[in-house]
Amino acid sequence: MRVQALRIPCKDLAQAERFYARALGRAKAFGDAGQGFVGFALDNVTVLIEQQDPDEFESGRYLGFSLAVDDIDNYYRQGVDDGLPFLHPPERQAWGGTMTHLRDDDGNVFSIVQMDTSG
Repeated sequence: MRVQALRIPCKDLAQAERFYARALGRAKAFGDAGQGFVGFALDNVTVLIEQQDPDEFESGRYLGFSLAVDDIDNYYRQGVDDGLPFLHPPERQAWGGTMTHLRDDDGNVFSIVQMDTSG
């Protein structure tokens, strides 16, 4: 098995598309507001932004996934320059990686991590 898609609810699809294009550094791969979803193709998974469904698939939560980057400090600096809303600078974690968190315009929070590959 493998993860096929990470589904993210939003209130404003056009606004969410702009945020995730900046945060992921990618243009959308498919979808539009008329279809009710926009997809971004990453190396190993599709990030799917969808219109929220109140009481079933609502925005404004911790999403429970992490996206890995090769150089978290560079990602953070570029993101700050681009106005991405980080919750804190990258922090070394007890499990050996480094992590920060982003909050999108709908209040969804997810992690950005860099894994330590030295050991």
